[in-house]
Amino acid sequence: EQLSARDRSIVTVTALMASGILEFFFEIPLQNAKNHGVTAEEMAEILTHAAFYAGWPKAWAAFRMAKEVWRCR
Repeated sequence: EQLSARDRSIVTVTALMASGILEFFFEIPLQNAKNHGVTAEEMAEILTHAAFYAGWPKAWAAFRMAKEVWRCR
């Protein structure tokens, strides 16, 4: 295993966002990323960077869910 759980979480969130999988299920990988040490600021930067490649509509949906995960849990 060359990637840490933290890195795998980042890849998973990015891949799901790019695929447009942003329903309730998307909260689980976001929570896993948080649990593996990804900060709210880092997630905002990750989603912003991915938005340029995957599209801003998908990123805005992901941002809304990420805000809830980092605020409430």
